[in-house]
Amino acid sequence: MEGKPSSSKVVEQDGDYESEELGSSDPDVSGNEKMPKYEKFIGDLLNKDYEFKLGMEFNSLVEFKDAIREWSILNGREITFVKNESNRVRVACRGKCVFLALCSTVCDKHTFQLKTWVGTHTCARVLNNKSANSKWVSKVVVEKRQHNGKVKVSNLMAELRSKYSVGISKERAWRAKHIAGEIIEELKKQNDGNTAKINVERPIPTLPPRFGSFYFCFDGCKKGFLHGCRPFIGVDGCHLKTKYGGQLLIVMARDPNDQYFSLAFGVVET
Repeated sequence: MEGKPSSSKVVEQDGDYESEELGSSDPDVSGNEKMPKYEKFIGDLLNKDYEFKLGMEFNSLVEFKDAIREWSILNGREITFVKNESNRVRVACRGKCVFLALCSTVCDKHTFQLKTWVGTHTCARVLNNKSANSKWVSKVVVEKRQHNGKVKVSNLMAELRSKYSVGISKERAWRAKHIAGEIIEELKKQNDGNTAKINVERPIPTLPPRFGSFYFCFDGCKKGFLHGCRPFIGVDGCHLKTKYGGQLLIVMARDPNDQYFSLAFGVVET
């Protein structure tokens, strides 16, 4: 007997999942009925309690894979990419529980949508998480080197264990340090002409450093001034209305169209 089709029916077609609940978010679709607008993924809000929702849209599959890996590691779960293709990614739990997610293209648009989401893990939390690969650990190393300069393998392993509840081997930590070093060297090559200087004050050695002043000038601003601006500059400033106070100073020039051209910036106490 043929029954009335359910509105929440999910079918698989041509190796992909399609849901009758998930229409295209394209505003130019034909017909008078407006299709629903779905939530966009915001990476800055990602944490262990972040809620992925059915229909959530991503700019790329790389963004989705990085987000689901980060979320899984923060929650102590291991995942595996069952399908990892140019137009879709299917994620399952390595512990063989019910967790499942599928993200694929939205029609002919350059947008990717979460079309299947079973976001509850029934497996136990793991310490030696294989999802925390060298590439993911290298991001932690880059962030630490921004503040401390050098990072020891033993300190890295201890911080991952205490902060993220993730245990890694020495080999993985060494590989992560190597990847992070390559990332930093590439950044230095791409920004070789930039100039930045930070002055800190430390009246008492036992206290942490206190911000004093900051200066930076981009290489593109330097080249633009030398090759396209008249040889006149001016300096202006304004007060920063925050609890820390201080003043923002700007060196300005004039371009050939007689428009303002920012050359250098600085933040000082007074």
